Amino acid sequence: MAAAFALSSCGRGAVSDPGSLSTTAPFVPVRSETDTGHVLTSGPLGSNIGAVAKYRFSIVLDYSGHRAQVNQLVELANPGPDIWKEIVFHLPIDLRSERFTLSQVSLLEQVETISPQLRVSADNFLTISLPTGVRPHESRLVSITYGLSAAPTTLASRRPHGDVGYNEEIIQFTNWYPQLVPYQPGRGWLRWDTSNVGPPLMAEVADYELEIKAPNGVVVASGGPVGHKGNTWEFMLENARSIAFSASPDYKVRTQTSDSTTLFVYHLPGHSAEAEAVTNAATQSLSLFNEQFGTYPYKSLVIAQNAYLPSVAAGGFILHTGQGFEQYTGHPGTLLIVLLPLTMAQLWWGQIVGHNPISEPWLGAALPMYAEYLFDERYYPNLVAWYWENRIEYWQPEGPVNLTAYDLETTASLLQNVYRQGARFLNSVRDKIGEEEFTAFLRDLYIHSSFRIMTSEDFFNTLAIHTDHNLEPIISQYFDYTIEMPTQVPTLTPLFTPAPSPTPTPPLRTHIVRSGETISGIAAQYNVAIDSIIKRNHIDDPASIRPGQELMIPYQ
Repeated sequence: MAAAFALSSCGRGAVSDPGSLSTTAPFVPVRSETDTGHVLTSGPLGSNIGAVAKYRFSIVLDYSGHRAQVNQLVELANPGPDIWKEIVFHLPIDLRSERFTLSQVSLLEQVETISPQLRVSADNFLTISLPTGVRPHESRLVSITYGLSAAPTTLASRRPHGDVGYNEEIIQFTNWYPQLVPYQPGRGWLRWDTSNVGPPLMAEVADYELEIKAPNGVVVASGGPVGHKGNTWEFMLENARSIAFSASPDYKVRTQTSDSTTLFVYHLPGHSAEAEAVTNAATQSLSLFNEQFGTYPYKSLVIAQNAYLPSVAAGGFILHTGQGFEQYTGHPGTLLIVLLPLTMAQLWWGQIVGHNPISEPWLGAALPMYAEYLFDERYYPNLVAWYWENRIEYWQPEGPVNLTAYDLETTASLLQNVYRQGARFLNSVRDKIGEEEFTAFLRDLYIHSSFRIMTSEDFFNTLAIHTDHNLEPIISQYFDYTIEMPTQVPTLTPLFTPAPSPTPTPPLRTHIVRSGETISGIAAQYNVAIDSIIKRNHIDDPASIRPGQELMIPYQ
């Protein structure tokens, strides 16, 4: 990685008035009078954010050169109670290659712009040391300037190859910028080891402003479109977990308003029929998920034809399968349609409701995969049997739902097993507790986990509110640990309200390594065998653990 560190200007440009095209709005989910289920009172659910951040990107896009020059400003506010001594960003996989050139990093402290001490670690984190600590309610502004080139991709490519990629017609950037990691009060900035299942989305919600200067005639698509003047495109998102974009000189766009949300579908020439099918399926999914999960929080939803096989969700934005556009036959069982409700559900379960994709990837896999079934059940009931036969059983999923990212050797194993086993598990729960109770459970889980990082404990605590059935036989079938459902119905807390820890025994424990700690000392602290910690975390060298590393602690 080439890097040169120097002073740079941290001046913050004025935010343009979004005017009548504004597609963002602050959103806090609330319970309507028609919601079913128990009336909820205060209590614990989900983790509260440990940092408040605003990103502002100024990008010059060299479309023909397949490259972007980026100035990234990140304004951070410390909500307390800790004093920050450093700021930590994660570098996605494309920022670990020779295609990424880091030019400048600077820090604005008070009125002084300085060049801070930096450390890029082997585990792909950029750590910025702070000359003076950031006290509660203080803020800092970090400026990062870099260049990033896209790699060639094809319609057969799978993630992560092609996340920052291009073909003859489209360039796309997802998982493309240094991303602030979550901060846990009393524990510090979260770090993790690289896994084999693709780049994880481990981030708290933030506000985003994106300004892209593209060559004349190039159309840019992203979440939260504000508008464009000439060849400058502007986007704004509030309370989003990530941002991505794509561009093409050939993009056409169709729009439609549904459920107070404006849909934008960007597609290549010759794919008008496919764009219409995508618009219809997106409208159906939006209506269904607003009913089954809870209200989609943004005023727009942008879907853009992409340059590879999968579909990817980012804040208010879906990069939708390019191969699906090419292979569409008009049948709802083709890739173009089946991936749409699954990926749209990832806006609810993954973007709005976060999770830990390293220790608990099933939380971001099971619900979207099952949402595809809910879509077929509602709109294509003749495909229900086909869904179970071809989308689930054909792949012969096996193993526990709760595999960690370190347990999975490839992204294919995540898709084959965790996604599909997760759909089986949720269907078994729904059959057991009833459709009405299951829907009430999902709505409560969404309403009280929005803009947080949800855990398995939150999942099962919320589930306990909506059923008195004994679910232990189902849980033991799909999980490799014992989950004790709460015997007393837990209560939930509104967004960002601090609360005491819950009393039920959690299905998963984690430990953040502190300076001077060893595997043996941690094992003694939790009264577990050293080998069990080593095996659960796939540690090759027990002496290599480091401060800030998150370890999963098994029960014995």
